[in-house]
Amino acid sequence: MINKIILSPPFSNIYPEIKNTTRVTGTYTLNKRPGLYRVLTTLKKVENGWINNVGLRNPGIKKFRKRNTIISISIQDHKEWYDFYDMLIIKNKIYNIKGIEFNISCPNHNVSEVNYSIIKDAKELFNNVIIKLPHDINFKEIEKILDLEANILHVSNTKKVNLGGLSGKALVNKNIENIKFIKNESNKKVIAGGGIYDFETFKKYYDVNSDYFSLSTVLLNPLNSLNLINQMSQYLKLN
Repeated sequence: MINKIILSPPFSNIYPEIKNTTRVTGTYTLNKRPGLYRVLTTLKKVENGWINNVGLRNPGIKKFRKRNTIISISIQDHKEWYDFYDMLIIKNKIYNIKGIEFNISCPNHNVSEVNYSIIKDAKELFNNVIIKLPHDINFKEIEKILDLEANILHVSNTKKVNLGGLSGKALVNKNIENIKFIKNESNKKVIAGGGIYDFETFKKYYDVNSDYFSLSTVLLNPLNSLNLINQMSQYLKLN
């Protein structure tokens, strides 16, 4: 089981377990990827959001050692999946992985799209199989992803812009459009993310029947994050 409140990368990678939340850790590629060392060094405040250019810097899937989290991966070539699959079998036995998220949304690096066969394999390993969508995806592209039969779609906390990846409230309206479309066209569960810095934005996503709620940039401020998590948790318990 995963909690309704999701803590998403990059900051979830360094957060401890918090009551009523589930962490997503990663994003992991098959092999180590160099890149900018700290996400904080790439952050730039803009109107209604933040821009970062951290890319997919990570130590590679072999270095995954997080317990009780959802693992986020990025497949750069379809042929990589077989090695990923073998590694995930091993890691799941040791670390009790809660689910897998296929990140096809990263605006700072090209990633390979998943296919039906990959999702089918993943569902043999995990109850929760998630695809994290690009922000600017159109409805026809969403329909194709719905056919892949992942359990959950993640809509979406980063938009590609000229300077890197934009996160924040600027994403909310488009995300809501995409969530409404997914809910009208399918029975898929949805993780809503992007701009949840306060209860009002969480409520906007709740009101369009989102199932889970992803916090990311707000995690920059631990005190604000804990207050918001408590507010959201209380509301979700009562409704």
